[in-house]
Amino acid sequence: MPFYLKTYSTVYFIACFVSFFFIDRGDQLMEMTIKVTALLSLSFLYLTVSKKINYWYLLLLLSSIASDTFLIFEDSFLLFGVLLLLLNRVLYIIISRRALKDTDIKTLLFYMVPSFGLFIIFYVLLRPYLEEISSSFLLLGLTSATMILFSFLNYLNKMNLRNKYFLLGILLIVVADILIAYNKYLDYNLGYVIVYTSIYYIARYLICRAMILEKS
Repeated sequence: MPFYLKTYSTVYFIACFVSFFFIDRGDQLMEMTIKVTALLSLSFLYLTVSKKINYWYLLLLLSSIASDTFLIFEDSFLLFGVLLLLLNRVLYIIISRRALKDTDIKTLLFYMVPSFGLFIIFYVLLRPYLEEISSSFLLLGLTSATMILFSFLNYLNKMNLRNKYFLLGILLIVVADILIAYNKYLDYNLGYVIVYTSIYYIARYLICRAMILEKS
């Protein structure tokens, strides 16, 4: 493993681990500092190791730093955090947009119908519990379904390590999103917070590795 890859990866996972000690402790400033440190180390990892920079992904990393910051202070900045989460999903779709070029229309429709149909079923079932965020949930769900579809089609078209890492990362992000919604609006438990935070950290690292492989 190259020196820079090993160094920044180590810093990233140490920062991720340390952040668990500040979850739900009331020290939001320290939690924000550690999470931003983790994302910055991931940014330096990408900039240092990647041979050619994908500026959409770089924008995504910056947007993720901002969304994490706002969501930590969700009582005051929840709306900004949700809008940035939507921006993140749009950027993931842009990054994986190659699926539209490489996939014929029949295959696209074949996978699109069940993926969006499944989301609509979940939305209808959960809508009574979502209250005022039902519109945000709908937009997040539609963009999440789209990025899963595109990343899956890219993997289907070319089953390489890059597309595998990217698909796994996207799937983990959506799983974490579902756990967040369940934890916040149906059954709060600190254990869920630790689980979905861990899933997010792993997903982001996998996607970063995928982006490095893309330009290697």
